[in-house]
Amino acid sequence: MSSEEPPARLAPAIALTSIVCFWAFYFTIWSLRSLALYQHDQTGMMGKRAVVSLVSAGVTVIFYLLMRRVAGAKLRSSFALALLLAVPAALFYSAFNWYMFSHIGEGVAMDWRWSAPARSLPPRPPAPPQPPAVPGAPSVSVGMTHGMSDEGMTPLQSIADQAGNGYFFFIAWASLYLALTYAVRAAALERREAALRAAAQAAELKALRYQVNPHFLFNTLNALSSLILTGKREQAEQMIINLATFFRTSLTGDTTEDVPLADEIMLQRLYLDIERVRFPERLLVNIDVPEALLTACVPGLILQPLVENAVKYAVSRSRRPVTIRIAAREEGGALALSVEDDGDPVSPAPEGGTGLGLPNVRDRLAARFGADASCHREARAEGGFAVTLTMPLVRHGC
Repeated sequence: MSSEEPPARLAPAIALTSIVCFWAFYFTIWSLRSLALYQHDQTGMMGKRAVVSLVSAGVTVIFYLLMRRVAGAKLRSSFALALLLAVPAALFYSAFNWYMFSHIGEGVAMDWRWSAPARSLPPRPPAPPQPPAVPGAPSVSVGMTHGMSDEGMTPLQSIADQAGNGYFFFIAWASLYLALTYAVRAAALERREAALRAAAQAAELKALRYQVNPHFLFNTLNALSSLILTGKREQAEQMIINLATFFRTSLTGDTTEDVPLADEIMLQRLYLDIERVRFPERLLVNIDVPEALLTACVPGLILQPLVENAVKYAVSRSRRPVTIRIAAREEGGALALSVEDDGDPVSPAPEGGTGLGLPNVRDRLAARFGADASCHREARAEGGFAVTLTMPLVRHGC
């Protein structure tokens, strides 16, 4: 992530919820185990165990606040910190647990490690007679019995022994916390990456769309200049009016958004009306779009370069009437748009042409739909060319 943007953090509410759930699970598991192993009344033990769980949860909150300060660190560094912080946390947990089950209550000897009275353990065989004490030999005072495994252990040894369990508990919670934290960071990175991809796609679509208008304007101004030079002022005036209407309509929308196919067809009719001023006898138009497809969504001005090419390379170079046909059809859930002409069989991009039209269309389809769209050009057997665009059929995205 960039240095300007703070790393994504796990929401405090989620972290605190994980702490509560973790120690509630601890309390439930140990209580069920104690009930299964021992027969005596567990009410008092459960109360002590609840206090231990609450205090341990408080220690874990402090653990979390310290871990939160390195939320942007690498996973290895964060886990190393968790390993260090778990040591004092485990010692405190163990000492408090020992204190609760060894010194709080009515003086009943307890197996504090499992939170159950020692008297419930199976009876042991009588101890063998002890030899008389040797004068000067150290005496061992066991004090409270903590269970068979703790017999003969000092409080410090018992606390250290139980700290191993506590260390596991805190490391387990730290692992859960780090997993949640990095899941949040991964989700944030995915959202940011998606936003960057969308921004890049929008920028590419805008750049490609803006190529269309200057290209079209250049050709139209040349035609307008020819009309003026040849004295066709009325036709030139009509072309200027149509040109103004065309640009007012085409430039008002967002260049990255799709438009209904009905609007795209309307713009192409307007453009062809402009060109009909230049070629009143030679330009014929045939539009075949089913009514059910008029609401389909297409990139704005996606047909413009194709219609321009048909006018430029078929109508303007012919000495006879040429029909430009715009058609739409549905093919297996996809939308197929075609622009055809029946002009003379010449190259669709003769030497000296700008070559922007068809590449622009291909690039815009790739930017908008990826591999789900295609652009296919072919020479017609009876003369002229046909270009077919195939794209997903979207009806409610514009």
